[in-house]
Amino acid sequence: MEYAEDSQKKEWVNGLQRIRKLSKQKFFHGLVLTIALVIAQLLLDVFQNSLLLFMSPLGFAFFLFISFGIQPIIIGVINIVMIHRLYKCEGWQIGFWLNGLFLLLTFSTVTLLLQIITGLSFFPVITAIEILILPYPFGVLGKFSNRGQKTANPQQTPAT
Repeated sequence: MEYAEDSQKKEWVNGLQRIRKLSKQKFFHGLVLTIALVIAQLLLDVFQNSLLLFMSPLGFAFFLFISFGIQPIIIGVINIVMIHRLYKCEGWQIGFWLNGLFLLLTFSTVTLLLQIITGLSFFPVITAIEILILPYPFGVLGKFSNRGQKTANPQQTPAT
């Protein structure tokens, strides 16, 4: 048996890298994002007919503005707040809207694939499946979709 350690402190056992434990922070981050996305999707599904029937072109414009304007901003804000609270980061490299749009499009793609494969409606079966399987992947996506910098701990200088 050979044990080796590289410069990044990864442990190797018999030539294979040891699988790391799942992070509770990433799971909680993903759970909050997934639940927020599910609630937003449910609200859009409920109000879709009334928005589209309200003066057809104007209602459709409202629906698109809410779907791809307001919802990504809300999801981006939730993601950045979670990053700041859970990982003690500050600042961000991309805007709220772009961050939320990335997460929203990923969620919408997964939802659409599940609906096509299973042939079921979004509520309640697809909702339950997504809440069960998506928290950890969305925690990883949420953390790495917006790279904040770790908060620096200033060193105390002795008073003279």
